This record gives sequence, C-alpha cells and structure tokens, in this order.
Amino acid sequence: MLGRLQPRLYSICSSPLTDAHQVSLTVSVVRYENLAGRPRQGVCSPFLADAEPGTPVPVRVQRAPHFRPPADPAAPAVMVGPGTGIAPFIGFLEERRARGHRAPNWLFFGEQHRATDFYYEQELAAFLAEGTLTRLDTAFSRDQRAEIYVQDRMREHGPLMWSWLRDGARFYVCGDASRMAEDVDQALRDIVTVHGGLTEAEAAASVKQLAADKRYVRDVY
Repeated sequence: MLGRLQPRLYSICSSPLTDAHQVSLTVSVVRYENLAGRPRQGVCSPFLADAEPGTPVPVRVQRAPHFRPPADPAAPAVMVGPGTGIAPFIGFLEERRARGHRAPNWLFFGEQHRATDFYYEQELAAFLAEGTLTRLDTAFSRDQRAEIYVQDRMREHGPLMWSWLRDGARFYVCGDASRMAEDVDQALRDIVTVHGGLTEAEAAASVKQLAADKRYVRDVY
C-alpha cells in the first residue's frame, strides 16, 4: 500500500578534472527526537554516516546540464550556497582551477554556528589564498543576537554585486527551496532595483532575462 521509497539526491561536490575516479558528496545527517521523545532519523544520511568503509551503496547520476560552472573562462561567478548547498560550488571552484579560468569567483555561505558548521573552511581558505576564490562572505545566523542570512550579506554588498552583474557574472543558487531560494531571489531583485536605478517591474524583467540567458540558475530542493 505504500509508495516505493524514492532515491535521495545529493549534489556532487567534486570535479572529475581533480580526480576522475572519485565522487564526493556533502551530506547533513538527520537525527532528532520527535514530540514524544522517541529518537528518529532520516533514511539515507544515517546509513551513509554509520556505514563501514567499503560498504557497497547503489548509486546513479542524475544529470543537471543547466547547472555547471561558466564555460567562458572570463565570466565571473557569484555562488550562493548556504548549508549543504555549498556542495556544487566546491566542485565549481575545483573545475575552474583545473581549467585555468582566471575570472573572479564570489561565494556566499551560511549556516548556524561558525565553530561547528563552517563546511570546507580549510578548503575555502586555500581557494582564497591561491586566488581561485576572489571573495567569501559568510552568514552564521546564531552567532549573534540578530539572525543574519546570506541574503542579508548580499544586500550589504549590493553595489559590488551590481557591478559584477553588469560585468557579465553568472549567478548561481543551491540549497533550500522553501525559504532561502525565494529570499535570495528577492534580495537579487532589490539589488537590481536599488543599484540599477530600475523600477520594481523593470528589475523583475531584468532578473527574468538573466534566467532566460542562463546567467541566473538554481538547484534548489
């Protein structure tokens, strides 16, 4: 009577140009207590977390041809990936480094606590040091009294983001579809309105054109 269990989809966070024989994933393990105090957990993430090395896992690749780093080596990239949404952008940075693309790359990352939730902190520091990553802006929402999110950081740097967009930057968003993606979309529209000197209707049309031109793409879930 129950429907077949659906596959769990995770974004690949590595580039085959770095290692053609390994695929990396970023998985947040789901474990919690329900209202009755009973321990509950997700289906796939605890299995992956607890599996012994060498445990066989059936996998398949689902193509996302629209969501990939810029083919143009001179095209800047702005990437917004809070939480596990950072996953594909680690692969993007590896890919651009391997291809020798020298265009600027800007990453927005957010989570709850810097001390425990700063995924890929060392790798991002290395990308910054070598120049593959031009800017990194973080938003750790619970580290201060006022909650700060990636869309707040975007607005803080609105003039600079507008200049990147005018210079042909591609804008990528990955992560939660229920709130984050819509909040980021609104922040993008606000930046285009305020710093582009457009009306709300003109800004909405401009953002829609970015999407039509494949310069604004999302992988949200």
